[in-house]
Amino acid sequence: MWSFNRSLLKYCVIGLTAAAGTLPAHADDMKEKPETVQPAKQQGAQTDSTGISLYKNKQYAEALPLLAADAEKHDTNAQMALGNMYSMGLGVHIDQKKAFDWYLKAARLNHSYAQLYAGYYYEKGLGTTKNAKEAFSWYNRAALANIPNAQYKVGYCYEKGIGVATNPSQANNWYRKAAENGSARAQLVMGQRYSEGNRGKKDLMEAAKWFYRAAEQGYAPAQAALAQLYEMGQGVQRDEARAASWYTKAAEQGYSPAQNNLGFLYDQGNGVIQDYATARKWYEAAAAQGNIQAMYNLGQLYQMGHGVSQDYRMAAKWFRVAAENGSVKASNSLGMAYLDGMGVEMDPVKAARYFLTAAQKGNVSAQYNLAILYIQQPEALSRNGIRATEAQALQWLKKSAENGNTAAMEYLSDVYRDGKLGQRRNIQLADSWRDKALEIERKRDLYATVEPLPTINK
Repeated sequence: MWSFNRSLLKYCVIGLTAAAGTLPAHADDMKEKPETVQPAKQQGAQTDSTGISLYKNKQYAEALPLLAADAEKHDTNAQMALGNMYSMGLGVHIDQKKAFDWYLKAARLNHSYAQLYAGYYYEKGLGTTKNAKEAFSWYNRAALANIPNAQYKVGYCYEKGIGVATNPSQANNWYRKAAENGSARAQLVMGQRYSEGNRGKKDLMEAAKWFYRAAEQGYAPAQAALAQLYEMGQGVQRDEARAASWYTKAAEQGYSPAQNNLGFLYDQGNGVIQDYATARKWYEAAAAQGNIQAMYNLGQLYQMGHGVSQDYRMAAKWFRVAAENGSVKASNSLGMAYLDGMGVEMDPVKAARYFLTAAQKGNVSAQYNLAILYIQQPEALSRNGIRATEAQALQWLKKSAENGNTAAMEYLSDVYRDGKLGQRRNIQLADSWRDKALEIERKRDLYATVEPLPTINK
């Protein structure tokens, strides 16, 4: 049976975005869609100046001299606008040093979002020398002004020890404050912590609630995380149709793990009508971004001729690309290709090499295939400098079986029933391995049962 790869989501949170008062969001070095947050009130309500009005209307050339004049008079909104213009190249050439200078001026005048940006520039070394302590100091000032993204960054600094001593308890407190104030990234972190049991008891229902809050804001990683809970039936009742809906939202934003997982659902017909062409489209989109699981899954499509003309050469090509990027499943599949001469020249020696690589990294199929190679073609291992013995074959069979491979369990059952590989007949042990294989197959059938639609309270 061929198996496809889902992306097991790691909820990475990087970078910084924030709305600068009434000004456009600043999103340097960010791949995600910027969050939108409510601005903190500055020193009294201000009517827009002519420069700010022109800036909002994207008339940057006309706005520039007026903003510069206002900025020299300590108008923090004008200083922020100039920082944004130089940061993003709005009507001027990008100049991160000038951007930093203007952000810092506004920060020193207690503009909370400018303090957030000043912290970011110090952290990343944009337009200034990296300075972790200064970064934390400015983040902290903005966080105390109740800026959600700054609260998230303070939590991140405490978690990673950036400019301050590592303090997991403080990190968790600030992440929670940021999450409760609407930071999608912090909500994602809270969901991750509940889903993994970090800093407390594992609670997948609570994880789902936090992922949902961030997903509703359009944050792609959270949408994909929520989709995976629905797909796997963790913390919510299993609902692959709802999983497909959330994966689609994230995939359409270009989030590659969601693209791969959505491709998997179309590939298998789980929650959607089976459609290999659509599966291929999403796999290719994810693979183009370097998603290793999608590369492997494309190899599977070509190998089986699903949505494409069956092409073993193309299958081997994608398996090789995925294997070179660290996919142990692809290493096993490439070993099978060399063993059978499918898309590549038959070469049991290369097959053994790929099987061994994947087996040593814990791939249960490769462990089984390696054991069979020990038994059937020991010369292929000998030519790789490995002494092939029945004892080693038995060892790999046991590793594979102990890791849940039912084929290895059934083979071991035969070994003990018939007294193979130098073992004495042992009917009790043979029956034990057979029963374990049957129980795993029973659980797989149970997992495949679709359950009723879940409800999550907002």
